Amino acid sequence: MIKSRIVVGVDGSDHAVAAVGWAAAEAARRGTELRVLAAYYRERSTPGSSSTRTAEGHAADNLRRAVAQAHAAAPGIEVKCLALPGYAVPMLVHASEEAAMVVVGSRHEGGLPVLPFGSVSSQVATQARCCVVVVRGHYDPDAGPVVAGVDGGVSSAVLGRAFEEASLHHTELEAVTVGDRRRPDDPLGADLDADLDPWREKYPGVRARREYVDGRADRVLVQRSRAARMVVVGPRTHGYEGLMLGSIGSRLLRRSACPVVVAR
Repeated sequence: MIKSRIVVGVDGSDHAVAAVGWAAAEAARRGTELRVLAAYYRERSTPGSSSTRTAEGHAADNLRRAVAQAHAAAPGIEVKCLALPGYAVPMLVHASEEAAMVVVGSRHEGGLPVLPFGSVSSQVATQARCCVVVVRGHYDPDAGPVVAGVDGGVSSAVLGRAFEEASLHHTELEAVTVGDRRRPDDPLGADLDADLDPWREKYPGVRARREYVDGRADRVLVQRSRAARMVVVGPRTHGYEGLMLGSIGSRLLRRSACPVVVAR
């Protein structure tokens, strides 16, 4: 099954408005459907109580506003919406199974129900089955390069997503490896830039370079985000692949000056 749908979670907050705008623009670039989802609490009610109806109505109002915002940002795209009872994280993780991308705002502690531990953005970023975009900071679609955080193993998921986004946005790509040159086990190959050659062949219109930078990964990527269009990183396992579970990922989600793309 080819997954092309883009899903965005909303709760009526300013952060959700930013996420909807980003997702709508991305849907227009890809020529794909945008699906807007909202979660609401289904509380036990007594006869005559309207608490559930109120929560569902609030979610429906958020969806109507989000659909209008999506059409304003990208007229002509196909937008579908759905309000579901329950928590936002399982709803969005389930939706990720049939989506190419899930988009969330940088904070969701308002009207979107969250599980007791952590924010929607951090939980979805670690659990989703597809690419996740956490929209925060500036998100000017016409300014700055795509920055990819890559380790010595050079994740194909990260570089593939970074090249694809750079191609769609008609911009340059900076692949950054961060570490300590004094450590003998750091990836200091003769030509770090050569790792990009297969992707340059696939995306000949993208100007790309790879750079090795001394320092702490979280600080370097946050600093690079200030002039970037987006920062692309990997999900879990090793090196950058584990960043969403540690201090690097947490700092990036809190401090990045542009959208953070978690590639899969």
